[in-house]
Amino acid sequence: MHHFIIAASQIDWNNKSGFIAGSDMHHIVDVLRLSAGSKISVSDGRGKRYTAMIQKIMENQVDISLHEMIATSESARILPVKLVQGVAKGSKMDWIIQKNTEMGIAAIQPITTQFTVVKYPTEQDAVKKQDRWQKIATEASKQSKRTTIPFIEKPIPLEAYIKDSRKMEGRWLRLLAYEKESGISLRELIAPDALRNYEGVELWIGPEGGFSQEEIEIVKEAGLQTIGLGPRILRTETAGIALLAVVLYEMGVLEA
Repeated sequence: MHHFIIAASQIDWNNKSGFIAGSDMHHIVDVLRLSAGSKISVSDGRGKRYTAMIQKIMENQVDISLHEMIATSESARILPVKLVQGVAKGSKMDWIIQKNTEMGIAAIQPITTQFTVVKYPTEQDAVKKQDRWQKIATEASKQSKRTTIPFIEKPIPLEAYIKDSRKMEGRWLRLLAYEKESGISLRELIAPDALRNYEGVELWIGPEGGFSQEEIEIVKEAGLQTIGLGPRILRTETAGIALLAVVLYEMGVLEA
């Protein structure tokens, strides 16, 4: 069943009806070649997912009727998980956004660091990149039949984000993957009993060159916990996926 995420403003919950427009309409009509009577599923990007049926294809929109609510494993998520990702080179960042979205990340904050190759000299450059990544996350959410879309933040320097996120201290479990850390037990930190003390989990992954020693000192001072990911050195595009999978498993989100 094909899945679409539409704005809440496009849904009339009282009459159990709605409409699909824009690029999604083009996909329905010209790519999938669906017609009146075809069954699809839709969500409002806020956690609700319904089976639906195409009622009428008009010039500028596709009218649909909403039927049964579909139970989704996303409702089992105990805590939101946010990825703080050092911006990677080339198309790697697109891949990171896409795959972490498929896995179930709640939000992604790209950061620039001392070893980040890619920089954003102007506000316009940062916003343009943010828009591109948000579109990738939206498409990945549709493909993986998520009921929510993760918000992709504008890329900012590490120091700026640390300053802006001071309010999270003590409320979120903030974990930074660091290849030189070996004495901390990740299993104990993310055990269900331990996670009950927090409002969310934040995962920090460095760019290709990792974090500098100065940056490690800055984040530790801000209350972050450095953790190791085993004896192997993982690529930046692999580390976040691996850590997210472990955290979601401990939360019970990946159980059938």
